[in-house]
This record gives sequence, C-alpha cells and structure tokens, in this order.
Amino acid sequence: MRNILLAFDGSDNAKRALRYIVDFAADAPKPLQVHVLNAQQEPVIYGEFVTASTVEDLNKSFLEKSRRTLEEAATELQAAGIPHQTHAVLGDVAAQVNTAVQQFGCDTVVMGTRGLGSFTGMLLGSVANRVVHEVSVPVLLVK
Repeated sequence: MRNILLAFDGSDNAKRALRYIVDFAADAPKPLQVHVLNAQQEPVIYGEFVTASTVEDLNKSFLEKSRRTLEEAATELQAAGIPHQTHAVLGDVAAQVNTAVQQFGCDTVVMGTRGLGSFTGMLLGSVANRVVHEVSVPVLLVK
C-alpha cells in the first residue's frame, strides 16, 4: 500500500495535486492511503492586551477554517473511493508536513506549488522548497 501525504490549502494548485492523486489511484499498482493535511500558521500577536481566551478563540477559528478546507478534498477522495484521513493542525507548514510524514509513516508527499518563480520564491521563501529540504521522503510538486 502507498501511504501518501497531501498538503492541501484549497488553492488551485492544491486542487490540481488532489486531482493528480485521484488520477494516479486509478492506475496505481498498489492501493493508496491518503492523509490530507491542512496546516494553519498560528497568529503572531504583539501587545499586552491580548488575553488567553482571545488566543484560544483565534486558534479555534483557524482550525475551523482548516476543517472547511479539508472537506473539499475529503469529498473528492470519497467520491473516488480512495481511503483517506484528514488532519487540521496549527503551526509552521513545512514543520507540520515533516511531523505528519513521520507520524503517519507516509512514503510520498504531494503538494501544489504557487509557481512564483526563482526570484520571488527566493525573496518570500517557498513552503514547497522548505518541505523538500525537511522531509526524508520523495516530494511531488504539482503546478
């Protein structure tokens, strides 16, 4: 069985990565298990007037957004008959992908890339680039 981690943020490129997995599953020599991960970056809050309940409310809001985003991927995988699990987490995307790969024993990461180009990617820092360097398994980038 192939155990794939799909990093899914709901963008057009992430949807193409999802479509790639669905198409791949139709011809795959081994059955697939897909873990769909959506990581929301935790808010950076400055100031002394933020209470713990405010931070908790923000985190709950981010996780709810993550769950709504994951529903789209889950619906498509369900329709294709592909076994899957969804995971909504908070934190740095590349670090969370790396943690998920280890935790779920994934053998491949599939994710979309925004295709910003080398110069813009260099300036902004590319999540896909960081994932490629952090994980110990092959990463398939879909543009």
